Amino acid sequence: MTSLNKYKVAPLSMIFLVDRDKILTLKRNEDKKIYPGKISGFGGKVEPGETMEASARREFLEEAGLEVDEMELRGTFIRILDNGYINEMYIFVARGFKGAPHEISSEGVVAWRTIDAFLGDPDTVDHIPLYLERVIAGTDFYCGIAEYAKGTRISYTDNRSHFDERRAI
Repeated sequence: MTSLNKYKVAPLSMIFLVDRDKILTLKRNEDKKIYPGKISGFGGKVEPGETMEASARREFLEEAGLEVDEMELRGTFIRILDNGYINEMYIFVARGFKGAPHEISSEGVVAWRTIDAFLGDPDTVDHIPLYLERVIAGTDFYCGIAEYAKGTRISYTDNRSHFDERRAI
Protein backbone atom coordinates (compact mmCIF):
# COMPACT_ATOMS: atom_id res chain seq x y z
CA MET A 1 0.00 0.00 0.00
CA THR A 2 1.22 3.49 -0.83
CA SER A 3 2.11 5.78 2.05
CA LEU A 4 0.24 9.05 1.73
CA ASN A 5 2.48 10.97 4.13
CA LYS A 6 4.95 11.63 1.31
CA TYR A 7 2.39 13.84 -0.47
CA LYS A 8 1.38 17.48 -0.09
CA VAL A 9 -2.39 17.93 -0.33
CA ALA A 10 -3.55 21.04 -2.18
CA PRO A 11 -7.24 22.08 -2.13
CA LEU A 12 -8.49 23.58 -5.40
CA SER A 13 -11.76 25.10 -6.55
CA MET A 14 -13.22 24.44 -10.01
CA ILE A 15 -16.23 26.31 -11.34
CA PHE A 16 -18.29 25.80 -14.47
CA LEU A 17 -20.75 28.50 -15.57
CA VAL A 18 -23.61 26.91 -17.52
CA ASP A 19 -26.18 28.79 -19.61
CA ARG A 20 -28.66 26.37 -21.24
CA ASP A 21 -26.52 24.21 -23.61
CA LYS A 22 -23.44 26.46 -23.34
CA ILE A 23 -20.57 26.57 -20.91
CA LEU A 24 -17.95 29.29 -20.37
CA THR A 25 -14.46 27.88 -20.95
CA LEU A 26 -10.85 28.92 -20.58
CA LYS A 27 -8.17 27.90 -23.09
CA ARG A 28 -5.14 28.03 -20.85
CA ASN A 29 -2.04 29.92 -21.99
CA GLU A 30 0.81 27.79 -23.30
CA ASP A 31 3.11 29.08 -20.54
CA LYS A 32 0.95 27.62 -17.73
CA LYS A 33 2.58 24.93 -15.60
CA ILE A 34 -0.61 22.88 -15.28
CA TYR A 35 -2.46 21.87 -18.47
CA PRO A 36 -0.77 24.37 -20.84
CA GLY A 37 -2.86 25.02 -23.96
CA LYS A 38 -5.73 22.90 -22.66
CA ILE A 39 -9.39 23.94 -22.39
CA SER A 40 -10.86 23.97 -18.91
CA GLY A 41 -13.31 25.53 -16.53
CA PHE A 42 -12.14 28.16 -14.05
CA GLY A 43 -10.49 27.80 -10.67
CA GLY A 44 -7.32 27.45 -8.74
CA LYS A 45 -5.72 27.17 -5.34
CA VAL A 46 -7.63 27.88 -2.16
CA GLU A 47 -5.87 30.65 -0.24
CA PRO A 48 -5.20 30.46 3.53
CA GLY A 49 -8.33 31.32 5.52
CA GLU A 50 -10.54 31.20 2.42
CA THR A 51 -13.70 29.07 2.18
CA MET A 52 -14.17 26.81 -0.79
CA GLU A 53 -17.05 28.93 -2.12
CA ALA A 54 -15.07 32.15 -1.66
CA SER A 55 -12.16 30.60 -3.55
CA ALA A 56 -14.38 29.59 -6.46
CA ARG A 57 -15.99 33.03 -6.64
CA ARG A 58 -12.62 34.82 -6.43
CA GLU A 59 -10.99 32.65 -9.07
CA PHE A 60 -13.96 33.04 -11.40
CA LEU A 61 -13.95 36.82 -11.03
CA GLU A 62 -10.17 36.97 -11.62
CA GLU A 63 -10.14 34.63 -14.62
CA ALA A 64 -13.50 35.29 -16.29
CA GLY A 65 -14.30 38.80 -15.04
CA LEU A 66 -17.74 37.72 -13.84
CA GLU A 67 -19.70 37.40 -10.63
CA VAL A 68 -22.05 34.41 -10.57
CA ASP A 69 -25.62 34.54 -9.25
CA GLU A 70 -26.14 30.97 -8.10
CA MET A 71 -23.45 28.42 -7.39
CA GLU A 72 -23.73 24.90 -6.01
CA LEU A 73 -21.05 22.44 -4.87
CA ARG A 74 -21.69 19.37 -7.05
CA GLY A 75 -18.65 17.15 -6.55
CA THR A 76 -15.05 16.47 -5.71
CA PHE A 77 -12.22 15.09 -7.82
CA ILE A 78 -8.88 13.97 -6.42
CA ARG A 79 -5.73 13.73 -8.54
CA ILE A 80 -2.83 11.78 -7.06
CA LEU A 81 0.25 12.95 -8.93
CA ASP A 82 3.66 11.33 -9.10
CA ASN A 83 5.30 14.70 -8.35
CA GLY A 84 4.37 14.44 -4.65
CA TYR A 85 1.06 16.31 -4.75
CA ILE A 86 -2.53 15.35 -4.26
CA ASN A 87 -4.98 17.87 -5.73
CA GLU A 88 -8.41 17.81 -4.15
CA MET A 89 -10.80 19.74 -6.39
CA TYR A 90 -14.16 20.99 -5.23
CA ILE A 91 -16.41 21.30 -8.28
CA PHE A 92 -19.07 24.02 -8.45
CA VAL A 93 -21.74 24.58 -11.10
CA ALA A 94 -22.94 28.16 -11.51
CA ARG A 95 -25.94 29.62 -13.28
CA GLY A 96 -26.58 33.30 -13.95
CA PHE A 97 -23.96 36.04 -13.87
CA LYS A 98 -23.34 39.76 -13.78
CA GLY A 99 -21.13 41.56 -16.25
CA ALA A 100 -19.47 40.64 -19.51
CA PRO A 101 -16.79 37.95 -19.59
CA HIS A 102 -13.18 38.79 -20.37
CA GLU A 103 -12.15 37.76 -23.84
CA ILE A 104 -8.58 37.29 -22.65
CA SER A 105 -7.34 37.03 -19.08
CA SER A 106 -3.91 36.45 -17.57
CA GLU A 107 -4.78 32.72 -17.61
CA GLY A 108 -5.86 32.42 -21.25
CA VAL A 109 -8.71 32.92 -23.72
CA VAL A 110 -12.28 32.92 -22.41
CA ALA A 111 -15.05 31.66 -24.72
CA TRP A 112 -18.56 30.23 -24.68
CA ARG A 113 -18.84 26.74 -26.20
CA THR A 114 -21.61 24.23 -26.42
CA ILE A 115 -21.24 21.56 -23.76
CA ASP A 116 -20.97 18.89 -26.47
CA ALA A 117 -18.21 20.77 -28.30
CA PHE A 118 -16.32 21.28 -25.02
CA LEU A 119 -16.55 17.60 -24.08
CA GLY A 120 -15.64 16.46 -27.59
CA ASP A 121 -12.59 18.69 -28.01
CA PRO A 122 -9.33 16.71 -27.72
CA ASP A 123 -7.79 19.77 -26.02
CA THR A 124 -10.25 19.63 -23.10
CA VAL A 125 -8.50 18.82 -19.79
CA ASP A 126 -8.56 15.02 -19.50
CA HIS A 127 -10.56 14.65 -16.27
CA ILE A 128 -13.44 17.01 -17.13
CA PRO A 129 -15.30 14.54 -19.42
CA LEU A 130 -15.32 12.05 -16.53
CA TYR A 131 -17.74 14.17 -14.50
CA LEU A 132 -19.03 17.30 -16.27
CA GLU A 133 -22.39 15.95 -17.45
CA ARG A 134 -23.04 14.41 -14.03
CA VAL A 135 -22.27 17.58 -12.08
CA ILE A 136 -24.38 19.68 -14.44
CA ALA A 137 -27.31 17.26 -14.14
CA GLY A 138 -27.05 17.56 -10.37
CA THR A 139 -28.79 14.29 -9.54
CA ASP A 140 -26.05 12.62 -7.49
CA PHE A 141 -23.08 14.23 -5.75
CA TYR A 142 -19.97 13.22 -7.72
CA CYS A 143 -16.79 11.89 -6.09
CA GLY A 144 -13.93 10.68 -8.26
CA ILE A 145 -10.25 9.90 -7.86
CA ALA A 146 -7.49 9.31 -10.39
CA GLU A 147 -3.81 8.51 -10.24
CA TYR A 148 -1.38 10.09 -12.69
CA ALA A 149 2.15 9.16 -13.74
CA LYS A 150 4.19 11.41 -16.02
CA GLY A 151 1.10 13.51 -16.77
CA THR A 152 -1.02 10.55 -17.90
CA ARG A 153 -4.00 9.15 -16.02
CA ILE A 154 -3.22 5.54 -15.11
CA SER A 155 -6.23 4.66 -12.95
CA TYR A 156 -9.64 6.10 -12.12
CA THR A 157 -12.72 5.31 -10.08
CA ASP A 158 -15.78 7.21 -8.91
CA ASN A 159 -18.88 6.80 -6.77
CA ARG A 160 -21.29 5.78 -9.55
CA SER A 161 -21.53 2.19 -8.26
CA HIS A 162 -22.26 3.48 -4.73
CA PHE A 163 -25.41 5.23 -5.90
CA ASP A 164 -26.40 2.41 -8.27
CA GLU A 165 -26.15 -0.11 -5.41
CA ARG A 166 -28.11 2.13 -3.03
CA ARG A 167 -30.87 2.61 -5.61
CA ALA A 168 -31.18 -1.18 -5.98
CA ILE A 169 -31.97 -1.62 -2.26
